[in-house]
Amino acid sequence: MKAALMRSLGKLEMAEVEDPCCPKGGALLKVLATAVCGTDIKMLEKGHRDLTYPRIPGHEVVAQVLEIDGGSGLRRGDRVQVWPGSSCGRCHQCLTGNDHLCPEVKIMGFNTDGGMAEMLAVGDVSKLNPIGDSDPMLLTLAEPLACCINVQEKLKVGKGDHVLIMGGGPMGCLNAFLARKRGAGTVMVSEPQPHRLEGAPSGLFDRITSPDPELLRRAVQEETEGAGADVIIPCTPQVRLDQGVFRMLAPGGRLCVFSGPRHEDSPLPVDVREMHYRELTVVGSYGNSSRHDREAVKMLREDAELTWTITGRYTLDKVRDAFDHAAARKGLKAVVTF
Repeated sequence: MKAALMRSLGKLEMAEVEDPCCPKGGALLKVLATAVCGTDIKMLEKGHRDLTYPRIPGHEVVAQVLEIDGGSGLRRGDRVQVWPGSSCGRCHQCLTGNDHLCPEVKIMGFNTDGGMAEMLAVGDVSKLNPIGDSDPMLLTLAEPLACCINVQEKLKVGKGDHVLIMGGGPMGCLNAFLARKRGAGTVMVSEPQPHRLEGAPSGLFDRITSPDPELLRRAVQEETEGAGADVIIPCTPQVRLDQGVFRMLAPGGRLCVFSGPRHEDSPLPVDVREMHYRELTVVGSYGNSSRHDREAVKMLREDAELTWTITGRYTLDKVRDAFDHAAARKGLKAVVTF
């Protein structure tokens, strides 16, 4: 079969690879669409701690069942979204609905081959979510939307919250959509290239502002009448979570370490007295569980019009162009279709 193969740092090329087989208790899938994630760009440009070469990337996958082994209720021809994780199913994390934190978790596109290929073998059919006749390209957004569900669940985003999203890329837009859905009162975004948001529906953002620290601080003060942001979600590794960010939080404010920070920005002095007296909360969020993924699929199938976030559509032989589209940050989401 044809596949996009990441052979080494910076080297992504088309290749002919051996067809996968249907695993015992699993499924063999024909890939319909796979989206490019910011982490895919990071893998190609800088590597990743979970990546081994050579590797077929792609973890935002929608596919069609070719073969299936086991009584899952799925049949040949069914179209499914794929949760990209593989976990033990026995540990405390798995049993409490946090299988993405399983000590044995493996992620397709990192530890195992992903969906930028004509076919994909999946070992656990319980991680396949039926999508019916929904648009496969739209459903590639399920995995990144599930990441947003994870972070906003942890941050308890809710009615009336003033939410600041730092970074207006695909994850920033999906977080804005979800914050609105959860009842946020104000949604602000900082973005150095505001033209990326020209396709956003009216009313999604109350304010789009520059990431310049002083301009951003002033915008938050104006939009919240001096109260500060109840929730801050950094959606780009370009954000350094310094004291300037913490000071934009309202009393009782919540901040998530969401987009993977750059190594050089990770060691930070934190004023725990400020956290104490102002009752600030800092949480981490990485990826998503299979339950978050199912919730995202349900949301996209029922009432989420997010096709405007897909600004690049490419065939597999143009996969490098898809990566370039995402890396240039001129548009939003790039999707490879089959």
